[in-house]
Amino acid sequence: MGHIGLEAAERLDERAAQGALHTYLGMAYTRLNRQTESLESHENALAIRRDLGDRLGEARSLNLIGLNHLRGRRLDPAAHYFEQAISAFQEQDAAHWAATALSNLATTHYRAGRLPEAATVIDQALAAHRTLGDQRGEGNILRVLSDVQREQGDIEASLATAQAALDIALSLRNLRLEGFWLLTLGDAQQAKCQYAEALTSYQRSATLHRRLADRSREALAWQGVGEVYRQLGRHAEAADFHRQAASTHRDLGDEWHQALALDGLASAVLDESPDEARRQWTEALRFLAAFDDPRAVAVREGIERRLTERS
Repeated sequence: MGHIGLEAAERLDERAAQGALHTYLGMAYTRLNRQTESLESHENALAIRRDLGDRLGEARSLNLIGLNHLRGRRLDPAAHYFEQAISAFQEQDAAHWAATALSNLATTHYRAGRLPEAATVIDQALAAHRTLGDQRGEGNILRVLSDVQREQGDIEASLATAQAALDIALSLRNLRLEGFWLLTLGDAQQAKCQYAEALTSYQRSATLHRRLADRSREALAWQGVGEVYRQLGRHAEAADFHRQAASTHRDLGDEWHQALALDGLASAVLDESPDEARRQWTEALRFLAAFDDPRAVAVREGIERRLTERS
């Protein structure tokens, strides 16, 4: 339907409609995990909106391009686009969109492992969403805050924050948000050694994402299940879930998450098959070579250390 609409807009030389339809197509491609086509669509929309002098539309396209880079773990370009979007939204007094872009920037800093920068932007975004009464935006930034609190060692706060985010999703009756934020709750529960609760959260998340046809996040849920089983010493079951997650990430071309799943798989099979563990870690390092952000460097050094200890 998007392509039919775009062809009609092109025949009529309706440039604004073309920009809107490129945006809708880009968002649809994202849902289908077709990130190359998504980026092309959003870049087409950005060019049209700049030609038209549509500053607000330009800001939306900048934010969406940033999201595309974020999903592809191109974190420096993602941060650059989000910063441009924030500036443009603020210039247009688009407070809701500025808060959304701030949340995206906070997520980018977190994923890169820049926790102090993430915490600073989280405070700004959370205050903005609460001022606007935007529950969805508040829940989303609470998700990021929970992750930061967990990594900083404040597990009790992380658990409470993740539960607060999930409560918002449930109150909105939004299954997509519920499925996504359950991943964060599962991570906090696992850090608290609440393994049964974590398994329930991850499995519910996997079920929802399967219904929503989001294979990427379904695989993240299975990765979480695998991590819990490893903590419980159930290594064969852990290996099965890590393999399932790695296979899906491979199909989607997501080398970052594939590397993390292979790392988990190597740890799960280490006692039974040290040679396979070394193969999986070596393969994970091959994928990680493409990333140079602080978190990726830390993950790579951890795997190299484990390989050295067992050589």
